[in-house]
Amino acid sequence: MARGTSPQAAAPPYAEDETAGEANVRSAAFSNISGGHRKKAAGVKSWLVLHSTGQAQVVEAEKHAIMRRTGLPARDLRILDPLLSYPSTVLGRERAIVTNLEHIKAIITAQEVFLLNSRDPLVIPFIDELERRILRHHQATKSLVKSLSF
Repeated sequence: MARGTSPQAAAPPYAEDETAGEANVRSAAFSNISGGHRKKAAGVKSWLVLHSTGQAQVVEAEKHAIMRRTGLPARDLRILDPLLSYPSTVLGRERAIVTNLEHIKAIITAQEVFLLNSRDPLVIPFIDELERRILRHHQATKSLVKSLSF
């Protein structure tokens, strides 16, 4: 590391840094207010979250929030980092599957799918198909539970 640079400045966006808390990341979002606009916090990304019920929402979350919600360590999130070059990868973990397949970068849990690059035109057909399948599965499961309850 060069003299006078901090470890955080030299680390990649998904580098494991146990000392940086959410408060530090949030305060970094307002560090550049002299230009009249707010700068996005380091590590905060826009995720499309598809729930098992078929609902979809866009969530702004930083890596520690994703780590808590999915049970994944920081090293597994590195394969989703666009600044690092990783080959196509599928990681199977205890509570989640992490995929980096060309343009599709996702974390799959039992209840949710987290997708990066949701506005990429090459990813949109995949998202449409995934939403259709999740909704169809949810409706089939709901009707099966309804029929078994009688």
